[in-house]
Amino acid sequence: MIYANYAATTHILSNAVVTELREYLDGAHLNAGRNFEGLEAGAIALRARRAVGKLLGVSAAPVAGAVDSLRVIFTGGATQALNMAVNGLLRQGDHVLATSLEHNATARPLELLRKNGVIELDWIPCAADGRLDPEIIRKLIKKNTRLLVMTHASNVLGTILPVRECFKIAHEYGVLTLLDAAQTAGALPITMAGDECDIVAFAGHKGLGGLAGTGGLALGKNAATLMRPWISGGTGSVSHSLDMPECLPDRFEPGTQNTIGILSLAASVEEILHAGVEKIREHEQALTARFLNGLQTIKNIRVAGALDPALSMPVVSVVNHDPAEVSRRLFDDHGIITRSGLHCSPLAHKTAGTFPAGTVRFSFGRGTTEAEIDAIVQALETSGQIPAP
Repeated sequence: MIYANYAATTHILSNAVVTELREYLDGAHLNAGRNFEGLEAGAIALRARRAVGKLLGVSAAPVAGAVDSLRVIFTGGATQALNMAVNGLLRQGDHVLATSLEHNATARPLELLRKNGVIELDWIPCAADGRLDPEIIRKLIKKNTRLLVMTHASNVLGTILPVRECFKIAHEYGVLTLLDAAQTAGALPITMAGDECDIVAFAGHKGLGGLAGTGGLALGKNAATLMRPWISGGTGSVSHSLDMPECLPDRFEPGTQNTIGILSLAASVEEILHAGVEKIREHEQALTARFLNGLQTIKNIRVAGALDPALSMPVVSVVNHDPAEVSRRLFDDHGIITRSGLHCSPLAHKTAGTFPAGTVRFSFGRGTTEAEIDAIVQALETSGQIPAP
């Protein structure tokens, strides 16, 4: 089997992560005699907060290099995190800007608020290959614009958006910024202050290499104050009150947390920090370049999105007469796992001109090898040759 669907989820956990999860499931954290007190839920969460906070640059200024780990909030995934952010920040009559490349995890919550008469909503137009001119944002901001939401990179086209430049313009007008880093966290350097992010939403099961059902928010100081709880319940703190606690992270983490999932994040993000995001980026960029070069010799296939690996993530969507059939052939004949269709991003496909049929998406990760890239190209030379209409 060759796995080329990393944009959906990382399919194999690292050995180090599996070892820690096995110890947890074996009940090691319940045996004080084995000195595994560090696997207690609170300690696990704090360890993970520190790792994620360091990765995303959640600074504790004015102390240089310090991480404010309490501003890292864990959720059941990026979708829940994005819902928490938009519903917690937005008020009646607010105006929101979001790009025409947004995943449904962002687009649907915003559209629901618009349909319910809570917000005004405008989609920022991107080029067919995903490029975006930041100056467009300046023209679209209104007096009541409260929030600019942007995906860091399209899960369809792979194109990396100029979020720093866009968010800087937003801040000139006092507009809050929300970054959907589901495709980039762990694979592209991110710093909240440097990238002008008020909030970063992340997925745990993609580039971060953790279990599915994990994700969260990294909150800037201003956003942490302005955002209201969207989900409420027991926190184990301030239990005498029917109001959610004001302290972080309790204010945004009601209920029993996914401790084993958070443990997987702690272990996997520590590995990423040790390896270096820049090294991971270099590896994945080289894989993308190799794949794009190989595609040049194949007929009846067109790449949707950026053709420059330096401007994209390791996500390549190809257009053919029948994407679903190509994807099926690749799996049946060659054991290659891809994803075809709309990838939960109809806005991106409409922008790219690939709606409603969609594309065949190839996405690579830290575990992908050059030999696998070459095998995929060879397979496409046969399975991809479905005549165009």
